[in-house]
Amino acid sequence: MKHMIPALMAAATCCVSFAAEAASNDGHYVAARVISADHHARNMDASARPGIGRFVAGDERQRFVTGSVGFGYAHANGWRTEGEYVARRSDTYTSGSSLFATSFNHHDVSSQRLMLNAYRDLTLAQGWTVYGTAGAGLARITSAGWQGNESRRYDSATRTGLAWSLGAGVSYAASDRLTVDLGYRYVDMGRTESGWNSFGNARGLQDEKMQLDLVSSEITLGARWAF
Repeated sequence: MKHMIPALMAAATCCVSFAAEAASNDGHYVAARVISADHHARNMDASARPGIGRFVAGDERQRFVTGSVGFGYAHANGWRTEGEYVARRSDTYTSGSSLFATSFNHHDVSSQRLMLNAYRDLTLAQGWTVYGTAGAGLARITSAGWQGNESRRYDSATRTGLAWSLGAGVSYAASDRLTVDLGYRYVDMGRTESGWNSFGNARGLQDEKMQLDLVSSEITLGARWAF
């Protein structure tokens, strides 16, 4: 027991030291991230395309690399708050009907978002922390596209709505001012839909539009600079 007491005191001292270091690392910072994103278009079968057979799924995923910039504040208690803008991205998702094998819908979706993120940092060892994050903000999504050939257009529509995210990761303090991090997050940008069909369909009606719910799984590699 008498040998354990000094060891416990040393461990406690280290923990206090690490906590003090994390708490003292407060102030404003700027951030930049490279994002490996996997966008997934869900619930495309909710599109208004009645009376023309069974829904047929097409290309429902787009994988790409994009980026974001942020401005934040590290509080002296292990918390950080940050505003982040994620760059605009344009993708195309497809779907069709069992009765018209060559008449696929091509849903062109342009998305960008502005988020307010909160981070909780927990010190692991000298310079290393793990974090959890949650965010809420606005996603601006424009939808348009065509059916069968590019002359058969859907009207364009733009929606600005709620987006939210959850994630976790690990950070390393490379210097007093520079911190790098690697993380994962799930983002839900909500529903988007095109305008009605501007082409004549088999029923001679303007009763078709494309819909989907847009979510993203993202691996982020970032750096933030304190000032």
